Amino acid sequence: MTVYDQLATQKLSETTAAQLNASAKDTYIQRENVDFWAGPITVQRILETRCYPNGLPIPEQSAVAVVTIEDTAAGVIQPSGTEIWLVNAIDVDSCAIALSDGANSVNFASDSGYISRTRNPIYLTNSLFFLFTNTSGGQQTPSIAYHVVGQ
Repeated sequence: MTVYDQLATQKLSETTAAQLNASAKDTYIQRENVDFWAGPITVQRILETRCYPNGLPIPEQSAVAVVTIEDTAAGVIQPSGTEIWLVNAIDVDSCAIALSDGANSVNFASDSGYISRTRNPIYLTNSLFFLFTNTSGGQQTPSIAYHVVGQ
C-alpha cells in the first residue's frame, strides 16, 4: 500500500501519522531514475558550495574587501546575505582587529600590520564578521583577501 492509495480513500485531515509512516516505509527510488536525479542534485550542491568538487575555491568567487576608517572610528568587513567567506590574508593597516557578532567581539593578536597566514581557517558570515578599530591618528584602510565558499 502506498501513500497515494491511502489518501485516495480518505480525507487528508483524517489520515494519521501512523498511516503515513506505514505507507512511506516502502518508498524507494527506481534505479533508472538515479542517474537523472544525480545531475540536478550535483548542480544544486555546486551552486550552494561555491567551490569545485575537490574543495578548491572558484577563482571568480575570490576578492579583496577594503574599508576606510577615520581616526577614532570603527569599521566592519562583513559578507552580505547568506554568503560565507574563507579569509586568506588580512592587512590591519595599524588598526585593532576583532571577530564580532555585533554584540560581542574577540580580539586578534597581530605582531605587525599584516596577518598573512592564520593557523586555523577564518570564516566570515553576516553574523560573524571583522571589526576594525582605528586609533592611529589618521585615516586607515584595512583589507582582507577572501574566497566565497558558501551561500
